[in-house]
Amino acid sequence: MMLYTIIPIEDVLEGIDGELPPKVDVVMGGVHLQVEPLSHFSGRVERIISSDPQVYLNPQYQPGSILRWT
Repeated sequence: MMLYTIIPIEDVLEGIDGELPPKVDVVMGGVHLQVEPLSHFSGRVERIISSDPQVYLNPQYQPGSILRWT
């Protein structure tokens, strides 16, 4: 990969070695999701794992949305 930028490479790659937050695979409503836990009862959707195109149109499962469960 080539990266053409006027920003120094140290600034571009800053934090690349940092540890990523943990992700958890969850099934909600029959949909497989990869979620970043925020608390014991909520999480942020990171990725949808489905072959059904209708799932991607559901705003409840959009990446970045917050899911709550009990």
